[in-house]
Amino acid sequence: MIDAMIPYDPFGYVLSPVMIALVLLAAALYWRGLSLPRRLGPRPAPWRQAMFFLGLACILVATNGPLAPLGHNLFSAHQGEHLLLRLLGPFLIAVSRPWRQLTAALARPWRQRVAVVGQGQFARWLAHPAVATATLIGALYMWQVPGLYGLAQRIAIIEVAAHLIMAAAGVWYFGVLLDLRDPPEGARRGARLMSGFVVIVSNILLGALTTLKESVIYAGYQAGTWPGRFSALADETTGGYIIWVPSSMIMIAAIILIIHGWDVSEDRRWNARYARPFSNSAALEFPETAEELRLKVAMPNQRMGRTLAFGVLSMFAILMATALALLSLGE
Repeated sequence: MIDAMIPYDPFGYVLSPVMIALVLLAAALYWRGLSLPRRLGPRPAPWRQAMFFLGLACILVATNGPLAPLGHNLFSAHQGEHLLLRLLGPFLIAVSRPWRQLTAALARPWRQRVAVVGQGQFARWLAHPAVATATLIGALYMWQVPGLYGLAQRIAIIEVAAHLIMAAAGVWYFGVLLDLRDPPEGARRGARLMSGFVVIVSNILLGALTTLKESVIYAGYQAGTWPGRFSALADETTGGYIIWVPSSMIMIAAIILIIHGWDVSEDRRWNARYARPFSNSAALEFPETAEELRLKVAMPNQRMGRTLAFGVLSMFAILMATALALLSLGE
């Protein structure tokens, strides 16, 4: 009896009541927060409001019909779900910066609890770029293990858990990555930039392995087959391409926003330079001569150059090594 109830899903794959309820709750909180402008200051720009609701829409599309039932027949459609859940939806939500509206909509006791949790050691540990990056990558790699992939395909509660883990990891990661605050409240800008490259490299590695392989791995876990001439190998190759290219394009957009945020942060510090008491360190922080400027930017520019070069070389090396390894196995 228990074994029969665990995989039981009265709604099938067309509706996900848990995800619909969570998305509606987030939308209701945000909408209520928008109605409290005196507490929060100016309302967010209309395009930011649109980004938030578009991000929620991505999560709904990923977890409900028609894409969700299709994901149980096609590996490529399932990877489309992961793309929306783990990257695109959370990215759009983080770009909208809804945190003030969401927290302001809560009752005062809940706001105090959220503030306490957010200032705790565990939250600060999770906000470290290395931890947030590992969480995002792990949320993808864990559910690509064939055994876990098959369990999520067969048992509804495990699939819901996978969806929640991916969405939460994505929202947290992009929230850390696109945080407006400077260090020490926010993460170091260079660490954020390196994190973006690490995620791209992880996408390339898994995507290239899935795209370039010559054998079928996941076909046995799918509920059915796609009618026509779309073979299982072509299906998995397409899924690997989704992991590889569109996912990396989203991360490139995130990297562009990181660099833009870095520039805005420097402008903000420059405009506030006279608000600080004068000291020798402040003279170097805000250079007035060409020599002072060279002293300030020499090392940061070198580190930036090394970071960009390392990211590009790592992506190229992993791609070539993966292709050579698969070719040698095929022989």
